[in-house]
Amino acid sequence: MLEKLKTDPKAKELIIKLIAIVIILCVALLSFDVFTQNKDGRKQIIDDDGGTEAALCSILTDIKGVGDVDVMLQYDEQEQISGAIVTAEGAGDPVVRNNLVNAVRAVFNIPVSSVMVFEKDSINQKNGGKEE
Repeated sequence: MLEKLKTDPKAKELIIKLIAIVIILCVALLSFDVFTQNKDGRKQIIDDDGGTEAALCSILTDIKGVGDVDVMLQYDEQEQISGAIVTAEGAGDPVVRNNLVNAVRAVFNIPVSSVMVFEKDSINQKNGGKEE
């Protein structure tokens, strides 16, 4: 059989064509996989000095009725945001709380169950964060 492949030019040509077809099929399958992946295209910009939290606080503060805001974000192994805690002066109002949850959920594409919103303690705010 090997001797036939060495001497028969038609057999060599057939093998080369088969190899070329296999390579083309592999490239086509890889291309299909790349183009059909389910990604939403959003990227998270994460820096070590809390820039993401600061930017989020700035945006959330602009929502009607929210007041002063603090945010803490939790990251997973791939450095993607997996959860958020928000404290806000106006979070006692259910509408404001819902707006905060929806805003954080939309920005980071995380489930509602991963966003916790709490009302800020007004006593601590008046004393600069110090307990009496």
